[in-house]
Amino acid sequence: MGPKNRFTIGRDRTCDIPIADDSVSRLHAELTLLDGGKYFLTDCHSSNSTYLIRDGSTKKITQELVAAGDRVQFGDIVLGMSDILDAIRPRLVAAPQNASAPVRTGPLPDSVKLVRCECGTILPHGKRCPSCGA
Repeated sequence: MGPKNRFTIGRDRTCDIPIADDSVSRLHAELTLLDGGKYFLTDCHSSNSTYLIRDGSTKKITQELVAAGDRVQFGDIVLGMSDILDAIRPRLVAAPQNASAPVRTGPLPDSVKLVRCECGTILPHGKRCPSCGA
């Protein structure tokens, strides 16, 4: 069995990246970490679709290579890929020398879970809100 490199995103509490919003499907999308530091995002037949926001344009996606500087919309919720990657980073460990991808470990610590600001913006716990500054 090879290293795990897939992370689920959705409203269900069992998702690796849970997003508590009714516009987000229980299992909305899946992020796969590829060799060479690439990221592959797949919409999991969500009700409200997944959109890639890059260079000021928005594109509905079913499967797409995404970059750390991109933003992604799940239903009504827009998240920066850098924030998503920060949220999963604690679940990664250095890959063994004979493996080419990181492996996932244990549950996500509370300190890196995504939270909703009073203004409605979703962001990593403990980060300053980019929308309202709170």
